[in-house]
Formats: sequence, structure tokens, C-alpha cells
Amino acid sequence: MPEDLAWIADAWRGTHLNAGDLYITCARGLSPQQLAERISDHEPVEIGAALTGREASALVDLAQIYCVGRLGQSGDWSFLVESGGSEGWALDPAVSRDGAEVLVFDPRPDDPPSFFRYLADGELQLHFELGAGYYPSGAQTDLLRPALEAVGAIAPEDSLDDLLGDDEELSPHEAKRRALRAIGEHFGLALSRQVLESGQLPSVVTRTSPPSSW
Repeated sequence: MPEDLAWIADAWRGTHLNAGDLYITCARGLSPQQLAERISDHEPVEIGAALTGREASALVDLAQIYCVGRLGQSGDWSFLVESGGSEGWALDPAVSRDGAEVLVFDPRPDDPPSFFRYLADGELQLHFELGAGYYPSGAQTDLLRPALEAVGAIAPEDSLDDLLGDDEELSPHEAKRRALRAIGEHFGLALSRQVLESGQLPSVVTRTSPPSSW
């Protein structure tokens, strides 16, 4: 059963999989295979056996295989969850050409904070760090501001007051959870933690060389 997206923050610091096995990219307007083809650094892209997250991670050898993705669909959204790494902030916005929308959830385990990106019409629409204040960039920096303020993930714009009293200060982790929940609600995206962490999903090698963001 699909869930809201708050669980992603918990999974990134969980014990079932490493955060480096949960780079999540979602697309509306593309099939799972089309998403993999636009992200991969080689052709042709071949869809392989169904694997769990641990099995996908075991294929990453940092010699010939740098990233292994697993593919699926939830509602209108295709998703690709990668082990080993991801293009992340360096993903070419052109992946969202021809009417597609692309969401990037990058844990950045080795260089926090994690971040969210929204690509559409071949351009960066919104980028901001999760649980680290709100300093957005892109063509639509205010797109999610009302939703994030409504759930208390960020302070109201131009507010000089703290979100909460001193005895109830919001932790960065909780701010991240609330932001992810708001993102899911805004875009109509729900993902199952059990499926992404433990389920067997069709696999694909997405990178045979290091991501340019490394």
C-alpha cells in the first residue's frame, strides 16, 4: 500500500539499507523504462532480473558498474531507486523534456544535507535542501512554500519568530519528514517503503562510469 513520503527521511538514516542505496528519481509522463533510458549513461538500456535493494547494491563494483537502479510505478508516477550513487543535482534537466516531470530525492550521505529537485519543461523548476532551512533556487522558488509553511517544515516568509517555542524546537529530521510529506501531497506521489526497501523490482544498470556529481 503506497504511503506518504515522510518515511524516506527515516529510511535514509535507517538500518535496512544504506542511504546510498536509496537515491530516488520519479517521473510523470514517462514509463519506467523511458526514465531509465533518459538517466543512464549508456545505450542500449537493458532491463534485468527483479532484485531487492540489497541484491542491487551487491552488483555495484565501482569498476564497471557504479549505479544499479530498480524500476516501478505508483499511480501516475514511474520511479527509479538507485544503489551506489546517482547524478543527483547534476542530472540534466533535459530528462524532463517533451512534457515530462521529474522529481529527484537525493540523500547525499557523504555530503549532507539531502535535497529535493523538481524538473519540468527541460528546466530546473525548484531545488532546495531538506531539513536545512529554505534557500530555494529554480524557476518556481515559491511553488511549495505555502505547503511547506502549512506543515511547519519551514518558517513563514519574512517571519522573525521561531516556528515553535524553545521547548518544542523542530529537529532537522522532523523538518525533513514534514517537507517530504508536503512534497508527496503536492505532486500526488505516494511510494511504498516496503516495496522500495525490500521488494523485488526489475533492475537496470544506470551508470558504467562515475556520476559527474561525484
